[in-house]
Amino acid sequence: MEDHRQFLRKALHCTVSIFDEQHTSIGIMADYSQTGIMIASYQAIPVGSVFTFTIIDLPGNSGHKRTGTIEVQSMWCDKINTTQFGTGFKLLEADDSAKKMFESYDAA
Repeated sequence: MEDHRQFLRKALHCTVSIFDEQHTSIGIMADYSQTGIMIASYQAIPVGSVFTFTIIDLPGNSGHKRTGTIEVQSMWCDKINTTQFGTGFKLLEADDSAKKMFESYDAA
């Protein structure tokens, strides 16, 4: 898979689940950068579309889930293995909760 990112990718130290506005699971966040995220999913996601997603994590297996809302635009989609797709998204907007979540990933 070709690297489409302009900024350094950062690994996550916890699982971040992604849900659409209908509360349907889209996939999990595979990694992130300063301006975007990559989601691993079982279905291809149309390129060029804008989405509002809810992100949910359980930091450090604490049992306390956190949620945030992000607006993203899909920029590319490639098959990453026989069953999954990787989709790169440009981060357009993040609420305060999502910003705090991203900051905590940097600190981990």
